[in-house]
Amino acid sequence: MAKRGGSKSPARGWSYFVLLVLLTGSVELIAQAADPVGQAIDASQAANNASKASQQRVNSTDDQTKQMLERYRAATWQAQQLNVYAQQLEEIAGQQDTEKVSLQRQLVEMDNTDREIMPLMLRMLNSLEKFVSLDLPFLKQERQDRIASLKRLMADPEANTSEKYKRILEAYSIEADYGRTLGVERADVDGKVVDILHVGRTALFFLSIDGDAAGRWDANAGKWEKLDHGYVKSVRQGMRIAREQTAADLLTLPMPTPAGAAK
Repeated sequence: MAKRGGSKSPARGWSYFVLLVLLTGSVELIAQAADPVGQAIDASQAANNASKASQQRVNSTDDQTKQMLERYRAATWQAQQLNVYAQQLEEIAGQQDTEKVSLQRQLVEMDNTDREIMPLMLRMLNSLEKFVSLDLPFLKQERQDRIASLKRLMADPEANTSEKYKRILEAYSIEADYGRTLGVERADVDGKVVDILHVGRTALFFLSIDGDAAGRWDANAGKWEKLDHGYVKSVRQGMRIAREQTAADLLTLPMPTPAGAAK
């Protein structure tokens, strides 16, 4: 026969467990209810934490807004600069188009000018060559070399028209200066080396190296003729003036008349 009280029933065990849980919860509720200050502190701390988090989000949003504003301002400024640059490019392009049209017109005009001026320059050069050949025979080699150089220049396809025209005008200017000045050169006269004085392009005189004999060019006869010894001093003085060794002065020389006769 079984003994009483030898074992507990399962129902009573579960009752004790439920009672224990209920008692534990009640204790915690009682403890919480008994500490309102702690609850307030916790609530305040939680609010502070929430406020800090909210402020951080506000600060982050403000920084992003400032960065976006700076990028917008930079983009706006860059767009303005690009617009100004584009306008400048348009103006430059317009000016270049105008210059292009002007240059094309000038090229056409230059081609026409070249065709018109080239025959003129050739005629000028031909006239200059004839003039030198018919003029008094002074600085003969120098003047012939100048004409030969001009001929080579005229035949040079690389030389531009303006340079050719400039050189021809310079040659004419040099020839014109000969007619207004005294000049001296050393040359050969009848197999003898002498000094030759040209008085403009009106008269030529020579003086021997030893200074004892003088003569003049007879344009009608096309040859040299001797002068009286009394003219030696005047010819020598003329050469000193031409060399700028003395001041200009009056000279007594037998100048040819239009008919070619000596005075």
